Amino acid sequence: MSYLVFARKWRPQSFEEVLAQDHVTVTLRNAIDSGRVGHAYLFTGPRGVGKTTTARILAKALNCEKGPTSRPCQECESCRRIASGSDMDVLEIDGASNRGIDEVRDLREKARYSPAAGRSKIYIIDEVHMLTREAFNALLKILEEPPDFVVFVFATTEPRKVPATIISRCQRFDFRRIPSPVMSEYLIREAAREGITIDKDAVAMVCRASGGSLRDALSIMDQLVSFAGGDITRESAESLLRVVESDLLACLASAILSGRAPEALDAVGEALDRGYSIEELCDAFIEYLRNLMLLSAGSGSGLDDLPDREMETMRSIAGSVSDTVILNVLRIVSAAASEAKTASLPRVALESAVMAATRMSSAIGLAQLPPVELERKGPPAAPSIRARPERREPAPRDARSAPSAGEEPPDRRKPSGEEQAVEAAVHTAPASSESSTSSGDRPPRTRRPGRAVRAKPDGEDGAGGIEGAEPEGGGGCGDADSRARQGPSEEEREATRKLLDLFDAMSYDDSNDRRRQ
Repeated sequence: MSYLVFARKWRPQSFEEVLAQDHVTVTLRNAIDSGRVGHAYLFTGPRGVGKTTTARILAKALNCEKGPTSRPCQECESCRRIASGSDMDVLEIDGASNRGIDEVRDLREKARYSPAAGRSKIYIIDEVHMLTREAFNALLKILEEPPDFVVFVFATTEPRKVPATIISRCQRFDFRRIPSPVMSEYLIREAAREGITIDKDAVAMVCRASGGSLRDALSIMDQLVSFAGGDITRESAESLLRVVESDLLACLASAILSGRAPEALDAVGEALDRGYSIEELCDAFIEYLRNLMLLSAGSGSGLDDLPDREMETMRSIAGSVSDTVILNVLRIVSAAASEAKTASLPRVALESAVMAATRMSSAIGLAQLPPVELERKGPPAAPSIRARPERREPAPRDARSAPSAGEEPPDRRKPSGEEQAVEAAVHTAPASSESSTSSGDRPPRTRRPGRAVRAKPDGEDGAGGIEGAEPEGGGGCGDADSRARQGPSEEEREATRKLLDLFDAMSYDDSNDRRRQ
């Protein structure tokens, strides 16, 4: 007889044997016992967590000769045929290979015939998300109103690719990844049944490498037994799984976090000399820094399966630096890992990141001594744009406290270029005005329309003036607020009047030129 791999040999045969999916198995058992079995189910979740296995157990429960029962007997002809995959009433279809509309039409026609021997006809379609749109549309009608003896079970790892019209016609169950403690206990128990001894640290490595997939873990166990025989140790697991040694990662982390650049670069070179790729080293080191960050923050989430010796080393490193340093190093290494995937020289990208992280750690570490100032000091922040200071308004002055003739007002400032140009225009205004007036062609100056003019008696505002006239100021060099409080002086009124005469003269000359043309 040919060899049967662990993933098939140790496949669960009852709902009780399915690992870490109680929310699914309990619901299905209660539905069977109460006679509330649906006509369509959708099992979603990661690979290797028991979706197809649960579908087969459901088929056993429905077609068992002692059922329907939530505990199949495993001894009747129907249970044995389903376990071996030879039952004519339980059809497993690969959705990736039979994904067209023709296959679905054939399924739809055959589903109308009664079961050959069993109580129900069960269609298990694996990887159902691979069906075409036309195939899904062909399933809609029979999926909504199937024959009484037909049960559909769909399994998929990508439910987002399944149309909503299909999902709404099914009872959906989401399978979860297998937790490491549950998987570790299961592997040790099943290995003991096979006469295999496996080290606790090796089991932890297998669980981490599987990513929560029991099928992947059993496949790794097959490889380890072939590699190391009946005695699986930590060293054999590290060698087969190409796990970067924790001592090497600890040396690299300690060198970077302590600011020792030569030692950190030597650790990178040693890892590459041992045959690890840049990607393997980056992934392992990122996970190691993640564990250090959790320990530094006081959290132990996901660290239960780590060996005791490795945990002690990481606690020692995490306790010597702050979580800010670890977080910044983690960001630098993560960015370098992404850059190394597309760089022409990935080793240079990694070594540059190691140098940058080492220098940064050294600078931050010096800034965070002593411990009392840890909360105040940290990595230098990016320069920020300082807000423009608010302008201080000068204190109000009384009109009677004006400076003397030979004294400069305190709020005077140096005139700008525009203001100097205005002053120059004011000084040349009389000559231009006189020359324009002497020509004899210009009519007398009139006020601009829309401007109300009213003479003010002396003493109404401290000085006589014309209400509605243009504000008459000097060269515009004084502070605007001070002028508003003090009122225009006589010189400012005269300068403004000269400017208005100049502008009127220019307008009059332009109009005469146009009439001559």
